[in-house]
Amino acid sequence: RSRSSSRSRRSRSRSYSASSRSRYSDDSRSAASASGSSSDESEQSALEPDNALTKDQRTVFVSQLVMRADDKDIRKYFRKKVGCKVNEVILLRDKRTGRHKGCAYVELGRIEDVPKAVQVSGIPPDFQRFPIMVKASEAEKNYIIPNTQATLTASMMGERGTNGPTVGPNGKILEAQKVYIGNLDPSVTQEHIYSVFSKFGRLDKVAIQMDPTTSTSRGFAFLSYDDAKVANLAIQTMAGQVLGGRSLKTGWANQSATIPGVEVVTSTEFPDDSAELIKNAQLALTQLAGTAFAGSTDEQKDGGEEKTPSPVPAGAPVDAKVIGNDDNPTTSLLVHNMFNKDEETEEGWEEDIKLDFEEECSKYGKLRLVKVMSKEPGGKIYATFESISEAQNCASSLAGRWFDKRQLRVEFVDGKDIPQ
Repeated sequence: RSRSSSRSRRSRSRSYSASSRSRYSDDSRSAASASGSSSDESEQSALEPDNALTKDQRTVFVSQLVMRADDKDIRKYFRKKVGCKVNEVILLRDKRTGRHKGCAYVELGRIEDVPKAVQVSGIPPDFQRFPIMVKASEAEKNYIIPNTQATLTASMMGERGTNGPTVGPNGKILEAQKVYIGNLDPSVTQEHIYSVFSKFGRLDKVAIQMDPTTSTSRGFAFLSYDDAKVANLAIQTMAGQVLGGRSLKTGWANQSATIPGVEVVTSTEFPDDSAELIKNAQLALTQLAGTAFAGSTDEQKDGGEEKTPSPVPAGAPVDAKVIGNDDNPTTSLLVHNMFNKDEETEEGWEEDIKLDFEEECSKYGKLRLVKVMSKEPGGKIYATFESISEAQNCASSLAGRWFDKRQLRVEFVDGKDIPQ
């Protein structure tokens, strides 16, 4: 792609504020309503009652948006590239900073457009290099009553259905007992959990338990796996692993069958390809949080017998929200986990990463230097500002933020230590 055209496009998109666009839309609707001269407008007016009833069903939830993305980018993408009619885009913003949180509700004009919108989940849009996630939002639950749980299903993530239920010798349908995950950091979402735990095998559902009064995570979740062996592998492998700066607690949930003809089962065995599954989960965790497994990923079989993976605690977990060398701030920062060099195949990706980083961080002050360490592991970028206060503001904003399924870590460094 042409970087000059990309930059000019970004500049144009950033020159339109959400508030001015909203005022324009409201004025246009008011003028159209007053004139009543257009047959299309009359038709739209006649359909308004039905549209109001189906608004929640026509709304999708879009996440993993980069900070520079705005509602104009989202609206244009779903209209031009996906082929959906878009009524409204609502970016969810931080009340303190006013910056969006990387997610938005998109109200589509036609209910038949919802499957098309969900199909682009996991695909990079034309306005950013990283994939977005799209799922049916169930917006009525967010707008009307507080959620008691935040749920994500395999179908929302674009996974196909299973081959059907497993029936036991007694004729009952076998259902794997749910998996409990505890000590979750409030910043961990269903998508984060799914991205790691789905690597063990078919994961049908992730349900984070929410406080109904504050709508915040209560720190634990339940997972529904298709296979009890897969569930057991996830439990044994992920116990004590660090996600979002906290060591996870895992186990079988307290559950009994409440549906006639269904038997809830557990397992002490593992899938035949457990070693490969663990490696896949390790890679996903590393990409997500920038930390590897605390335990060994060696083969899970010895002498023909399956062994339970036994992760070894790696000491006190590192809180990504804590800024390194914060007691001795400088004008230079080192940001970890901005990218994965092994996944970057597009020519000139280093320059794209640099431009994205400069655009995001220049809002905190004047950048004197940005250096992308494209040959080294760890997704590292060095940045130097004009003043220490500018560097501190940038560090406070980036530390602990989730970026493309990775949690950023930031530390102050001496400018003399930046590689030339």
